[in-house]
Amino acid sequence: MALCAIGSIQLLNCARGQATTISALQDFSQKPENLICLLQELWVDRDGNPPSLPGFDIFTPSPAKPRCMTYVRHAPGLTTTTVFTAQDSFLGTTITTSHNQQTFTLFNFYSSGWAEPLAAILPTLKLPTDCILMGDLNAHHPWCQGLLPQAARISTASHPIANWLEDNFYLQNEPAIPTHHPRYSGQLSTIDLCLSRGSPTQSILTLAMDHETVKILP
Repeated sequence: MALCAIGSIQLLNCARGQATTISALQDFSQKPENLICLLQELWVDRDGNPPSLPGFDIFTPSPAKPRCMTYVRHAPGLTTTTVFTAQDSFLGTTITTSHNQQTFTLFNFYSSGWAEPLAAILPTLKLPTDCILMGDLNAHHPWCQGLLPQAARISTASHPIANWLEDNFYLQNEPAIPTHHPRYSGQLSTIDLCLSRGSPTQSILTLAMDHETVKILP
């Protein structure tokens, strides 16, 4: 979870679980300071529709079976607009707050299963001056993960991803602090990242992580 000047932004990969998706949304909505929820691999119904959330607007990269969703709380002076979509897994929204005239783009990215989808998307992005990028990037690399075990698989695509992100963003994560905790077994990893560019870098006050969520807090 990241805490920034406008409120809490929470990221969670739901692993397609219905109970996980529903409980995450319910828990998130109960705290008024929670402003934006980014879900990835969320559960969808048999028609491919994601769950709605009373009191929140939802933004999706695809009309059915999205792999990521952004939920934004109804709040006075807060305006959200979709500005970027690609496939069913990459979403960009512009967030504007009237009380301090702050505008930034929030990217919610899920690179499905491996790093290659993200590697193809990043060079096409026209980055605004102020933005936050959060997501499950599935890009194992020492830049964000620290010293990797000898058995770790670093895909060819992870190198250009790390180079591009380092050139364009500030990494809010502390390298080598795991953000992905496999439910049953497997190697801990740092593939869920929070990055910032421009004024949001100063607006992000804390970044908290647990076994279930990555959060940005104000």
